[in-house]
Amino acid sequence: MTVLLLPSEIALAAVMAVVMFYAIHLLKAKENQALAVYVAGMMFLMNLLGYSIVNRFLVLPVIIANAAFMSFGILPVLAGRKPGWNLTRAAFAVLMLAGEAAMGAFISSLGSGIPAGLIQSLDNPWFSYVMVSEMAFASLYSPGGVGKRSIPESRVMLFTLLAAMAFMPTVFPYSPIYVEFATWASAVAMIAATVMIYEVLYRQRIRNVQDTAISLQIMIAFTVMMIGQFLYLIYGTWVPFDAALSAVMLWYVFISLDPDRAGKNTNYLKDQRWAFSFLSLTFVMEWFMGAVLSISSGYFGSGVPGFEGSLPIGWQSGTMYAPAADLFIVIISVTGSPWFLIMMGAEMGMLAVFKFAESHNRENRVRIALMISAFFIYSIYVPFFSPIIPRLRFIPYMWTMGIGSLGPVTSSVLFTGIIGTYLVSAVLSILFGSRQLCSVTCTAPMMYQGTFYDSLKRYNRTSSMGRKTLTSRIRPWFRATVLLTSLFVFGSAVISYMNSEGFISFTVLGTDLSALVYMTWFDFLWYVVFVSIPFMGSYACVNQGWCYWGTFNQAVSYLGFFRLKVRDPVTCVNCRTVDCALACPVGLTDMRASFIEKGSFKAFKCVGVGDCVEACPYDNIYMHDVRHAVKSLFNKAE
Repeated sequence: MTVLLLPSEIALAAVMAVVMFYAIHLLKAKENQALAVYVAGMMFLMNLLGYSIVNRFLVLPVIIANAAFMSFGILPVLAGRKPGWNLTRAAFAVLMLAGEAAMGAFISSLGSGIPAGLIQSLDNPWFSYVMVSEMAFASLYSPGGVGKRSIPESRVMLFTLLAAMAFMPTVFPYSPIYVEFATWASAVAMIAATVMIYEVLYRQRIRNVQDTAISLQIMIAFTVMMIGQFLYLIYGTWVPFDAALSAVMLWYVFISLDPDRAGKNTNYLKDQRWAFSFLSLTFVMEWFMGAVLSISSGYFGSGVPGFEGSLPIGWQSGTMYAPAADLFIVIISVTGSPWFLIMMGAEMGMLAVFKFAESHNRENRVRIALMISAFFIYSIYVPFFSPIIPRLRFIPYMWTMGIGSLGPVTSSVLFTGIIGTYLVSAVLSILFGSRQLCSVTCTAPMMYQGTFYDSLKRYNRTSSMGRKTLTSRIRPWFRATVLLTSLFVFGSAVISYMNSEGFISFTVLGTDLSALVYMTWFDFLWYVVFVSIPFMGSYACVNQGWCYWGTFNQAVSYLGFFRLKVRDPVTCVNCRTVDCALACPVGLTDMRASFIEKGSFKAFKCVGVGDCVEACPYDNIYMHDVRHAVKSLFNKAE
């Protein structure tokens, strides 16, 4: 029966789409607003009538409602009334969504012979694809859209949301294969959309634009949709996702009818609160996406029992702190999962690729390429997918963030694994500077050095906390932070060792203390600091001394060969722009004075990102390390 009805279903959906295209055309003209709303209302009532007839209930009341609307709803059209524009857009969006939902229920009941409920009316292709096509038309057919050589970036951003919605997993909710495919496809579409939004904002970073407001609203849409998918995988119901999707569709239609009135024109480099909100929402969206992909891939179990049972730290119970502890466990479990890192790496990696394309310095291009490669090989493949995973704990340089990263401190890993890692990393920092970690192998540079996030270094100068970390001066509070952090980390390592050797029995949340400290630092606190860039400045891990592993390598690097040098100090004397200091993501604003006085610059906080080299308009700065020292030694010997 369904096959025989298919041509009729297609025809009905096509007629609905064509009529709504016409209504959108009327509304965009702003001369027939009342008629557009009237058409949308009629389509809703007619589909509702078809649904009532098929299911043989409430037919007479719906007929009366249709007749009443046909009679009295046309009066504002005949009177030529033009209600408020915002009210008109809102009414049209509601009626358009209601009409598509009613059509979904009508066609679903027509094909199955069973009355469709609200969920069934939303979870079918007739609702989804007709609605998406109408939303696309509403975006395209807008001022500056059709007939122009280029589509405004605000419309392009809206289309990226449509691309993600085109793979909605609720279209065939009873087909597990399709749901799995749609989950991954929508995630890929959201990742691509997020990258595109970052780049739009980055290109417009010197202007106050409407697109900034739209991008924040799109990020809210992505976030609520990912929350809906996560709740489905945990609780087995599409209701939260359907509610989120309906709200997103309503917003989309409302905004696309007049994108130029989406909100206040602003700029992400000038508005701290906006930037913080955007970064926070991006992280929340990424967190839920990481959770969804980790469950879909089988890394975490599905359903409440399966998810709880697959977490690396056991579920807590029986104390008043259990809810907070469980929330913390869930957060760090997802941020420490491979699919969260893969998803985040895909987003940040593309921004780093764009940074690579902007770079003109060969050495810096090599460093960026190594940084991207190191993230996927060193931070993802080796610890999660390589065949040597069982032996990683015994291999030097594999304790990526120092103590705790690969588990408890035991006698079997103390010398080869942990101390070996510190020795190898120290040698590399002496030879090449702490950039071997802080600008290449750590996960942080991938996140900090893409185009959009690199531009946030402006907050080093404009935020109150960022201004306190400017220059290479090491302040007393920095020394205190480094000392306390190091003592805490190494104290935890001692307790871990004593615990593993049986001298004491001490765990926190049933987990080794050293491993828990590592997870707290790099799977939780680091992301708090990262999204707080608008208030704390960029590279706070370097500037504030709370990253014990980075601080160790910076201290060793300060004793080694690495420094910045200039080819001609006189050039710096005559320089008026001081682009090198403006470009530094760590905020080392005093490098020019050192160049003039010494011809070089050496600082504890310099991690060799190389933006100063790129920014120098005279190509006067270069990074000096062991290679140059050896070369100079041979030149002297000659």
